[in-house]
Amino acid sequence: MLVDRYGRPLRAPTKDELETEQAVPTLGSVRQIATGHPAEGLEPLRLAAILHSAETGDATAYLELAEQMEEKDLHYAAVLGVRKRAIRSLELKVEPGAEDDTGAQEAADLVRDALHGPAVRTSLIGILDAIGKGYSVSELIWDRSGPRWTIAGIERVDPRWFEFDQLTGRQLRLRGLAGGEELRPWKFVVHFAEAKSGLPIRGGLARLAAWGFMFKHFTIRDWAIFTEAYGHPLRIGKYDPALASAQDKATLLRAVRSMGTDMAAIIPNNMLVDIITTAVSGTQELYERTARYWDEQISKGVLGQVATTDAIAGGHAVGKIHEEVRGDIRDADADDLAATLMRDVATPLTQLNFPPGTPVPVIRFEPPERVDPEQLLKLMEIAGPAGLRIAHADIYRAFALREPSEGEEVLAFSPAPPVMIRPGGPAIPAPERPLALPSPGRRELAARSADDAHEDAITAAIDEMIDGGGMQQRMDGLLDELLEGIRSAESPEAALELVARFEARAPDADLRELLARAIFGARMAADMGADLK
Repeated sequence: MLVDRYGRPLRAPTKDELETEQAVPTLGSVRQIATGHPAEGLEPLRLAAILHSAETGDATAYLELAEQMEEKDLHYAAVLGVRKRAIRSLELKVEPGAEDDTGAQEAADLVRDALHGPAVRTSLIGILDAIGKGYSVSELIWDRSGPRWTIAGIERVDPRWFEFDQLTGRQLRLRGLAGGEELRPWKFVVHFAEAKSGLPIRGGLARLAAWGFMFKHFTIRDWAIFTEAYGHPLRIGKYDPALASAQDKATLLRAVRSMGTDMAAIIPNNMLVDIITTAVSGTQELYERTARYWDEQISKGVLGQVATTDAIAGGHAVGKIHEEVRGDIRDADADDLAATLMRDVATPLTQLNFPPGTPVPVIRFEPPERVDPEQLLKLMEIAGPAGLRIAHADIYRAFALREPSEGEEVLAFSPAPPVMIRPGGPAIPAPERPLALPSPGRRELAARSADDAHEDAITAAIDEMIDGGGMQQRMDGLLDELLEGIRSAESPEAALELVARFEARAPDADLRELLARAIFGARMAADMGADLK
C-alpha cells in the first residue's frame, strides 16, 4: 500500500488532477498576490506578536516579514543567497534503486533526465527558499503528450497560501474560504529546512535573524539621524509672546527650518533668530561597530562562520576551518534536498511510469572530485619511475587542461637536467647555464692523448654496483613497500599521503653508505687519475 509523506494511505490521482494546477490565486479569496509590509515600523512588541502568531497558526505576517528582510537588509540577502546557491557547486547524481533490475535502471535514467532538465534544475534555488522561511512549496506541472509522464515545469507557490493543521502543526494544507484543502498526491514538492528541531514554522533562519534585523535597523536609523544633523548648528527663533500672532509664529518656524536646509530665510524685523554652534564629537564609530556586530551575528546564524563574509584576522588556518564549517552546512542542506527530491519527484515519476514495486532511484549530491596538482606532481615524480601507471586523462582533468586532438600543434619540453646528490645532504641542482663543451680540436687532442684501454672510473663503479646486484636489492626493498602501499590505498589522497611520508623518510643506512663510498671513490679517481678498484 502506498502512503504519503505523513504516513496516510495514498490515493492515486486522476489524469485531470495531475494536469490541472491546484494552488492558483483567485480574486476575493485568501490566495492573493497582494502582500503586507510588517517590517515598516517594526519594534520589539510587534515582532514578538508576529512570531507568536506564526506559532499558533497564522504565519502570514511572519512570511511577509521574512520576504521583506531579504529586500531591506543587503547583508542578510547576501549570506542567505550564498547558502542557497552553494548547492550549485555539487554534482547531482541519480543511481538505480537496485543493481540487477532493468526497470530500476530505466527509472533512474528517466529521473536523471528530469533532474538535469531545465524544468527542475532551475527550480532548486526556489525549493531552497525553505532555508529562510522554514518551508517551501512548488507545484509539479505534468506533461502526458509523450509515451510517458514527464515534468514540464515546477512552479513555486507563495508560502502564504498554505497553513499547518492545528493538531500536529506539521501537515500543510492549501488555504481556502471553506477551510484548508488537502494537497493532491504527486502534485507538490514540499521542502522543510529546519535550522533547529521543532515545528517546521519555527525552523526557518528568518525567525533566527529577525531580532538581529530589527536591532540593526534601529542602529541604522539612529545613524542616519546623526549623519543628517552632524555639523549643523542649532537654530533658535525668538518672538514676543505679547505681540506675535499665530501666523507670525508659523512664519518664524518656517524661517528657522529653511535656514537648516536651504541656508536662506526671511523673517520680520521684529523677530530674532539665534544660531548656536555646537561641537559634535565622533560618536559615529559606535553606530558602525554596532551595525557590524549584528552583521557578524547574522553571518554566524546563516553560514556558521564569518570569515567568508567579513574581513577578520586569523590567517590561512582560520579561513580553512571556517570554509570547512561552511562545507558541512552545504552538505547538510544537500542531504535534505536530496531526500525531498526522492520523495516528491523521483517517487511520482517511478510510480506513474513503471509497474508497482519498481525501486525508486537514489538521489545524491556530491562535491566534485578535486586533486591537488602539486601532490599529483610529487606522486608522478616518485611513484611514476617505480612503475605506477597513471592515465593521461587524469592528468588533463587535474590541471583543467584539454587533451590535444590528433595533429594539433603542442608544446614540447626538454627533460629536466640531472641533479647531484651529496651523502646525507640535499640535492644540488644542475647549473642554470649548460657547461661549455671544448672545441672539436681539443676533444680530438684529448682523445689521442688518453689511454683507450683505461676504462672510465666512474662508469666502471656504476656498472659494478648494478651488475653486482647490491644496488638493485636495496632499491627493491624500499620500492616494494611503497608500491604495495599505493596499490592498497583506498583513495588518491591516501596514496599521495603515503608518497609524502616515503619522500620525507631517510634512505636505508646500507644504501646511504654504498652511495657515499661510490661518490667518494669517483671524486678521488677524477682528481688522481687512479682506478676506483
